[in-house]
Amino acid sequence: MADYMRGASGSGACAGLIFLVKPAPAVAMTLGAAALLFLVYFARTVCRQLTHIELDETGIRALGPLGAPIRWEDLRALRLDYYSTRGDREGGWMQLRLRDARRTIRIDSEVDGFAELAAAAAAEARRRGADLDLSTRANLELLGIAGPAAGAG
Repeated sequence: MADYMRGASGSGACAGLIFLVKPAPAVAMTLGAAALLFLVYFARTVCRQLTHIELDETGIRALGPLGAPIRWEDLRALRLDYYSTRGDREGGWMQLRLRDARRTIRIDSEVDGFAELAAAAAAEARRRGADLDLSTRANLELLGIAGPAAGAG
C-alpha cells in the first residue's frame, strides 16, 4: 500500500505543480520527467502485486502481466543481489534473478516465502551446474542457504 501511495502522490504532486504553478519550461520538463518516473514506479508496483510465483518439480513460473516460465532443465544462471538502503548495510532488500537462454525472472525479497523460493532455486542450480558469482554465494549464505559450488563467477 505504501508503494501505491508513494507512486500516486509523487506523480500527482509533480503533475499538479505543472498545472497549478505554470513553471518555466525547463522546470516543467523536470517536473514532467519526475511525474513520469513516479508513474513508472506505480505501474511496476501494480505488476508486482499482480504477479504470482509458482514453483514445482518442473520449474518456476511468474504468472502475471510480465510473467515468464523457466524450466529447471533450462536454468542457466541464478543471481542473488543485496541492495542496501544505508551505509552500514543494515536495512535493504534482496532480489533473486533466475535466467534461462531467453528469459529472466526477478523476485524481490518482499515476496512471502522468499527464503524458501531461493533455497529451492539454489538446490536446482546446484543440480544443474548453473553459473553463480561470489556475491550470490555470499548472499545465499546470509539467508542460511548453502550455495551451489558451480560456476566461477
